[in-house]
Amino acid sequence: MSGLTSAMDAAKTSIFTNQKSIEITGNNIANINTPGYSRQRPELTPYPALNFNGYFIGQGVKLSTVTREHDVFLTRQLREQNASFGEESAQASPLAEIERVFNISEENLSTEIDRFFDAWQELSANPSGSIERDVVVQRGNILANKFHSTSQELENVRQNINFTISSKIDEINLKLQEVAELNVQIGSIEMAGQPANTFRDRRDLLLEELSYSLGIQSYEENNHMVSVQLPSGLPLVESAKALPINGVISGNNVQLQIQYDNTTLDVGMGMLGGEFKGLLTVRDSLLPSIKDDLDKLAYNLTNEINTQHQAGVGLDGIGGRDFFTTLAVQTNASDNIAVMVNNSSHIAAGTSSAPGDNTNAIAISGLSTANTVNGTDTFVSFYGDITARVGIESSQNRLSLGGSEDALVQLQNLRDGKVGVSLEEEMINLIQFQRGFEASAKVLSTVDEMMATLLTIKR
Repeated sequence: MSGLTSAMDAAKTSIFTNQKSIEITGNNIANINTPGYSRQRPELTPYPALNFNGYFIGQGVKLSTVTREHDVFLTRQLREQNASFGEESAQASPLAEIERVFNISEENLSTEIDRFFDAWQELSANPSGSIERDVVVQRGNILANKFHSTSQELENVRQNINFTISSKIDEINLKLQEVAELNVQIGSIEMAGQPANTFRDRRDLLLEELSYSLGIQSYEENNHMVSVQLPSGLPLVESAKALPINGVISGNNVQLQIQYDNTTLDVGMGMLGGEFKGLLTVRDSLLPSIKDDLDKLAYNLTNEINTQHQAGVGLDGIGGRDFFTTLAVQTNASDNIAVMVNNSSHIAAGTSSAPGDNTNAIAISGLSTANTVNGTDTFVSFYGDITARVGIESSQNRLSLGGSEDALVQLQNLRDGKVGVSLEEEMINLIQFQRGFEASAKVLSTVDEMMATLLTIKR
């Protein structure tokens, strides 16, 4: 009778274990489209065998644990690639805006420079003509306004980047706080000897998203908690504590800061990775450089025109006048350029007040082909250099973004193939555990019949 009881216990454990295995398989199938979900696998182990009249007979099976499929190497590669993809992706939008500002269409700054010098060329053909003089003043004002609008559009790009950074800080801080909370939950569950598979999936997904945003690095401690750091090593999460990122206004920009041990630390471009690094690279490196070149163009054009204009005299016989307002420094020259002449008769078309004197107008129109910028470029060719530089940056970004996205997709496919859910495999497992359940039930039914027979014989 004791042997039948043991057989019944073994069948019972088998039914329970196969039932739980079917539940685990069903959970895998249910989460096939859940982002970040890792396939779970039941780990079955036999109960210790007992010595029965010299024979060691098994006592059934038990579900020892539920294992979460995980590949540390692939996970780390995915986070690194996510950081690279985030950096390139963040630069795409502001670079497209800058490329639109410095376009190669017919209506751009170089076009207005050409039209300005064309007006001087037309004035040289009729130096005393009031219409031609009015056109020179008009073209000067249009050129100055074009410098202003170009500079303002660059400023708009900078402001948009600041807005984007500010809008993402709260979301990132929430994710950091959630990672800290998950650390506590995972640590308490796994230190008690139980798996925290769902919590680990959620934490890995958050770390992947933080890699995209900040390029973070993470390390798991012996207590099953992760430490999260910026690429520079500055901590963001330590066990159950999250250090929030703050965005403060510094000048015209949003400055990132972290409060660490009663010390406020500024977080610059070189300390970050991912999306924020891409945004700060455009804002703090590329935009100032382009703005400096635009200011240099405006400053050189203003000085060259003014110098030559001072050498001539207006129709009133007075010379030494500036055409544009004098710019003492190059900084913000594109914002400050403006036409000084408010009376077209003051335009110095010649070196004398004679109505037909066009010598100075010819000299000014000749500046359009002179290498006056850095001694190597004309005004138009220097603008072309700026445009080419912007185009190269944008083109490189598109190539890098495409390559980074392809690499990320390949890694995600590798991850899905290794730790993701496969419907075909789960269906096979489902049939296997179903058959095991049915067989165990059959064993239980058989033992029940045998016990009933024994009881009948005894009576």
